[in-house]
Amino acid sequence: MRRPAFAVAAAAVVALGTSARQPDPKGDPFKDATQRLRRGNYEEARAGFETAAKDSKLAPAAAVGTARAWREEGEAGKALAALDAALKATPGHPDVLAQRADLFYSLGKWDDALADAAAVLAKHDSHFLARWVKARVLRDKGDHEKADTEVKWFVRAYSDAENADRPITDAEALLIVGQAGVENATWNSRPQQFQFVLNEVYKDATKHDPDCWEAEYLAGRLLLEKHNRAQALEAFDAALKINPRAADVLAAKAAAALATLDFKVADVLADAALKVNPKHPAALRAKADVFLAGGDFLTAKRLLTAAKLVNPRDESALARLAALAHLTNDKDSFAALTREVEAFDAKPAAFYHDLALALDGRKQYRDAETYFRKAADLRPQLPVAKAGLGMLLLRTGREPEAKVVLDAAFKADPFNVRVSNSRLVLKHLDTYQTVETPHYVVRFDPKADKVLAPFLAEYLEEVHAGFAKDYGFAPDGKVLIEVFSSREMFSGRTIALPGLPDVAAGACTGRVVAFPSPAADKLNWSRVVRHELTHAFNLLQTDYRVPHWLTEGLAVRSEGGDRPASWMAVLRERHAAGRLFDLDTITLGFVRPRTEDDWPLAYLQSLLYVEYLTKTHGPASVGKLLDAYRGGATTGAALKTAAGVEQTAFEAGYRTFLNEVVRGTGRRPEKVLTFPELEAAHKARPDDPDLMARLAGEYLRRNKAGEARTLVESALKVEPGHGLASVVKARLLDQAKDAAGARTVLEAAYKENPDDARVILALGRALTAAKEYEPAAAVFEKGRKTAPEGDWLTELARLYTVLKKTDPLADVLAAMAARDPEDFTVRVRLAQLKLDTDAPLAERYAREALRLDLASAEARELLLVALRAQKKDAEADRVARRFECGRRPPGAACGRARVSSTNDNHVSREVPLRRTAELSAVRWYPLLPLPTRPARLAPVRVPELQRHRLALRIGPRPRALPDVPRRGDGRPRRPATQPRRHHSQSPVRRMTQFRADRG
Repeated sequence: MRRPAFAVAAAAVVALGTSARQPDPKGDPFKDATQRLRRGNYEEARAGFETAAKDSKLAPAAAVGTARAWREEGEAGKALAALDAALKATPGHPDVLAQRADLFYSLGKWDDALADAAAVLAKHDSHFLARWVKARVLRDKGDHEKADTEVKWFVRAYSDAENADRPITDAEALLIVGQAGVENATWNSRPQQFQFVLNEVYKDATKHDPDCWEAEYLAGRLLLEKHNRAQALEAFDAALKINPRAADVLAAKAAAALATLDFKVADVLADAALKVNPKHPAALRAKADVFLAGGDFLTAKRLLTAAKLVNPRDESALARLAALAHLTNDKDSFAALTREVEAFDAKPAAFYHDLALALDGRKQYRDAETYFRKAADLRPQLPVAKAGLGMLLLRTGREPEAKVVLDAAFKADPFNVRVSNSRLVLKHLDTYQTVETPHYVVRFDPKADKVLAPFLAEYLEEVHAGFAKDYGFAPDGKVLIEVFSSREMFSGRTIALPGLPDVAAGACTGRVVAFPSPAADKLNWSRVVRHELTHAFNLLQTDYRVPHWLTEGLAVRSEGGDRPASWMAVLRERHAAGRLFDLDTITLGFVRPRTEDDWPLAYLQSLLYVEYLTKTHGPASVGKLLDAYRGGATTGAALKTAAGVEQTAFEAGYRTFLNEVVRGTGRRPEKVLTFPELEAAHKARPDDPDLMARLAGEYLRRNKAGEARTLVESALKVEPGHGLASVVKARLLDQAKDAAGARTVLEAAYKENPDDARVILALGRALTAAKEYEPAAAVFEKGRKTAPEGDWLTELARLYTVLKKTDPLADVLAAMAARDPEDFTVRVRLAQLKLDTDAPLAERYAREALRLDLASAEARELLLVALRAQKKDAEADRVARRFECGRRPPGAACGRARVSSTNDNHVSREVPLRRTAELSAVRWYPLLPLPTRPARLAPVRVPELQRHRLALRIGPRPRALPDVPRRGDGRPRRPATQPRRHHSQSPVRRMTQFRADRG
């Protein structure tokens, strides 16, 4: 990810000095080559520049263009050769020297870069690119005072030109002004200038050069740094419409995908960038981040080493290498890397910030905090380190500290959407009450979860005791549990943005567990608690080193219930295809799924790894394995320590275990074939009874009974009693009103194929239709044993209800409850059935029903009756009081629960989280003459985001902007009362924001 505020400018975004003059006649080869360069036709651009160089006046500019074309493809050596050749022909040419200085800078050769820049500035003091090279080298060496002076020079130059009514019209010079303006705004706490750069400077660049994709790229990068992802992607896409081969843009989009943990998209985009430029540092870093998230440290290190070879002073790559050294306990390499950086950067805040981010991403919060603080101390005027620190403190439950740091970060940069949203979450939490238990602090909204809180507190301690026994470990101190009254605030607590996918039912950072209230988000809160609390135990026991597969496998196991049938279907298919994960690749199934089946398969295989471990090496092996990871052991070493087995032997035993699991799931589903494929297959193999039966079923579905009957008879002649053929024939007979004949066919098929689930199901339903319930139940029970994943339970529940067989019905309902942990009705029915004969079991199912619907009066009464039946009168009274308390006004006394509130009487209107910032409220849309992109200004309101109550205004009370009337061409029609901001406006008024820097 490119570091914000003090990021190194992209090597491809370079500019000629303002002294460069390009001819503009029709058919000009130089202009044509420049346009081809802008649009990504690099080879054609070089050919055009070669032709233009025949004119001695154009030769220097052509050499610069040739060098830039080579640089876009990662050929720095060839770019340098082109520039050196031009300097031999025209010694000391300022544009060529400045371009070489920029090239040296991108390669980490700072002394050479400064020498060339100084040579240019000695004769041309106002050469933009030379000054920009000098400013960046000074910045990266840690000489911030001199760098700030150089940056302010650009601001003054721009202001002077505007005030003299001689505005800068060179697009590439404007790109430099924009980047310098961003640095100036960041270093000197002038966030209003971000908007000016975005909406004025970069807009001017595209106005004067419609092919200037770099303006869109830089605008998108600035928006992305402020976490305005939607409009950042819009800007990146606009850049790619001009130049589809812009590696800078593709790498930036990869960084945007990484920010939302979309590793698959990030991987694809990074590959696309590397296809254009195999040595692109940002793309190499993005690719490395994908493998780092997947736990493939060796591949990540290889990619980062490649980035370091391009630029040995790339602090972002060096920070990631240092993070890898830290994660693998390579203390010598870590110390060597920090010394290397500190040798060339006196104040390496960028290095420590990126190191903190990398460690934060791997949940190494303690060390990440150390390096965030170090970065903030080295560059206290930069808000990004404070923002990162504040977010980390919030994630780890230190909310009072987080508030102070986030307030400071917001003051320095009010456009950072995630910081702003985190402050809104903290303000929202001020209205919550707290219940404390011996091991947990529960925070909840008294209006929504007054009844839930005591049940949750009690359940947490119950689960805690079981986990402490299972893992041989208990966290020191209390874990914070936060129940959010709205999913939006839960999303804000988790990712500091709205829109967290519904599949995310909870979140855990070790010391903090958060989930939305069941009142706002229908969920089984007890399953969420068990799942997320497993992560908390695992993270804290291993000092956040537990591998993804192990903690997810343990978390799924802790939820209880059967293995999901859809997951098992994926396992069977992948097992047959030989495409299963192993311990070295399974993490990628979570973070970088290649297919839609990778994610459920990774979860199921993780669960099965845990089941195999405990079955083979005993339950205590789990705790031993977690302890081994805490010491920094690899998976191979951890298995050797905990189970006394090598990883290869463990994998071999696991595969044998998987074979047994797959065999025990019944008949493997047939490969799905389309109707034309079935016809073709039958034509190729006309005597295959399986194909005849399947094709007959398709004919029957298409109301072609004659063709179906012919195929069925042929199939049964080849194989009497064929299962599917018999089922299809029975359907044909049913259609002909011959129920007796259909039953005869099925009974014959059942005799021939007693384990064919299709025949069993069809025969059972035929017996049920004939009201022969006892035989039907016996047939379905046979099917239940033969193919456990079949649809038997629903049929059996109906039959046993009619037959009034209570015990078999209870057994079937219990199996249904295990299969579907969200089935409220089944649990209520089970509690009713067991109330007279097994009060403890009735209590269990009544509690499970309440965890699904705490407002259910029926489940509540069942629980109370079951408790009193066991003489648990005191507990029954306590439960009854909880529900009575839930009906009292907020703040009223509630039994003996120890409840506190920061401000019980505080009432505030909940402010929705922001998805974008005022930075983009007047976002321009450059007028580029492309047929697929109509000329228009970007809408002030984004309709797609309006549905989520988008708040755009910066400040303590954000509010949405009003609708803006439109002209016929789609551009905003401004109200008469709204002042115009247009290029015809006085230059003095346009420069209001930049003039604050003068003097």
